[in-house]
Amino acid sequence: MLACRVERMTATDAQTHWMSAKIPNDQFLLFGFVGVREPIERIAADLEERASAIADLRLRVREVPATLDHPYWVAAPVTADQIRIHRGVSDWGRCLADLAGRMGDHLDATTQAWRVHLYDAVEGAPRADGATMVVAVLQIAHALADGSRATRIARQLFDSRPIAPPETASSVPSFDIGSTLMAGLGVARLPLQLVSLMARGRRAHLAHRDLERDIAAGDLPSPQPGGPRAPINAAPGERRELRVVLTSAQRLRDLGGSVTVGALVVIGEALDRHLAVRPDGDLRAEVTIAKSGPARARNHFRNAGVALHVDEADPTRRAAAIRADLAAARRRTDHRLVEAESAAMRSVPATLLHWGVRSFDTAVVPELVTGHTVVSSVHRGAADLSIGGGTVHVTAGFPALSPVQSLTHGVHGIGDIVAISITASPDVVSDLDGYRDRVVDALG
Repeated sequence: MLACRVERMTATDAQTHWMSAKIPNDQFLLFGFVGVREPIERIAADLEERASAIADLRLRVREVPATLDHPYWVAAPVTADQIRIHRGVSDWGRCLADLAGRMGDHLDATTQAWRVHLYDAVEGAPRADGATMVVAVLQIAHALADGSRATRIARQLFDSRPIAPPETASSVPSFDIGSTLMAGLGVARLPLQLVSLMARGRRAHLAHRDLERDIAAGDLPSPQPGGPRAPINAAPGERRELRVVLTSAQRLRDLGGSVTVGALVVIGEALDRHLAVRPDGDLRAEVTIAKSGPARARNHFRNAGVALHVDEADPTRRAAAIRADLAAARRRTDHRLVEAESAAMRSVPATLLHWGVRSFDTAVVPELVTGHTVVSSVHRGAADLSIGGGTVHVTAGFPALSPVQSLTHGVHGIGDIVAISITASPDVVSDLDGYRDRVVDALG
């Protein structure tokens, strides 16, 4: 028996955890610091100490035998090997290349749900005016946190200010629990789940009818169908390449009225110019959208397809069309059907949920895709973070590739500096430097 603080995974997070075995989904949150005065070994020791004070970083996954219930988050000590120093990486390009190579070393959240990669004295960072930079990258299991929650964790970790107590991961009290008890609780929960599933399933069905009625009445925009695959919608293989383009938040607002829309304008133009063969119809991006209301899971978002309107020559009208599509997707995300579906999913027995994930065939390639690329946009707050006496200069993020998406984009800002990050499979996407240059050109 193990005395620990426990937290039963939600259905959403359990599905995310199980799916990571088929489609690796670790997040990589990069922060670069200039003016650092302390040695990298001292920074590593400080990060280990700070991590020990952050409740979300003192957790690992514990599976329930025979998947009779969702996995649990249980207490796990922070260990020195979770802070990894990578020496001999002397410039920005080599830093990104080294990090890309490490993306194949996926986290096993049943052992460790996160780690930090540290690079010392990196030269040639963009917009750093020749200063060297310490690069810190938080690699974190997606089941533990979505982009917004991971940002909050990273801001606690990569800072010099005290962490405000008390810091707890869960309101569940500590008690002795073992695998047998976890399984027993899952079995005991099953009859109520089945009854609840029938009731919540009916409510979800009625909510879906309401959605269709709202769309037919013109009160809610209809979702756009997926688009035919492009050459970049192919299995990515194991290798990765990374690029980062820095711009200002104001420049993106000038292009699109908001940072996210401005980035979609830029990405659409660059992608349209880069693809040798365009699919029939418009190019599309699969965009992450935060759900409204209080978070019931650590992952509190949905994905939606948004047309990039690349055939619209006028940039102002193109931005307006993208903004309207994004707003429509957000309105559909706010429809009560979303919560009804989530409630029904919470009642699905763990064995059935796990069976569904296990049965998912990553080799099946659909004819239509929600997005030809992925765009994940998260603002990471004020540029007031500090490690080792240095100040934060840049942040970036690299959404994982999937079996049908070999090119993804992160849009991450800290202060007024925004990074448009590019993750690609070199086996599918040719001339990534050329694509990066087209992103730069589209920024103007």
